[in-house]
Amino acid sequence: MDMKIFAISDIHGATRSIEKAAHLIREADAVIISGDITHTKTRTEAKDVLACLEQYSKRILAVHGNWDREEVKDFLEEKGFSLHGRGRILDGTGFFGVGGSSPTPIPTATVYSEEEIARILKTGYEQVRQASRLVLISHAPPRSVRDRSFIGLRGGSHSVKAFLEAHPVGLCLCGHIHEAHGIERFQNTLVVNTGSFKKGRYAIIEIGSIIAATPGRLG
Repeated sequence: MDMKIFAISDIHGATRSIEKAAHLIREADAVIISGDITHTKTRTEAKDVLACLEQYSKRILAVHGNWDREEVKDFLEEKGFSLHGRGRILDGTGFFGVGGSSPTPIPTATVYSEEEIARILKTGYEQVRQASRLVLISHAPPRSVRDRSFIGLRGGSHSVKAFLEAHPVGLCLCGHIHEAHGIERFQNTLVVNTGSFKKGRYAIIEIGSIIAATPGRLG
């Protein structure tokens, strides 16, 4: 079954961007969030952001980001939106993911070791591996793919990259490194860093016999 996704990341509390994108959200079959939902890192703000989104779509899947505290992850799980270490099949497509990020130069709210990331990915994948199409949602990009920061450092995860090398994943949606937004083919996987939704960046994903991605920016 064909599917249209409104993909975003790094909202950082920007409900105004959600309001501006209302028509795009309504036209999509689902909304995917690749982490960093909050600016204040709190459950209260995550609740406000998700409530704003739910005005326009009830099909939301998400992971928390490295900026979001554990309480944000817990809230996503309570809502049934979380893909962190979980898998879910929508319209024949299997979605699974990992939140937080691999270790960063500056301490942030939620960081996992590469070993933890590998374990979390495996747990979610096992729940959807029978699906005909697979989509990995990760806050952190795969290492060396859409992950170069403005000072030239690589911020991606080695474990996400290794997982894509070893498993039949057609699409990886990510964020984390705002300036690395864009689309890149990595082996058999289309990697889409949607960039910062707080700055208006998003991607429209069309999943059918092939997977296509179109980046966009709110005016």
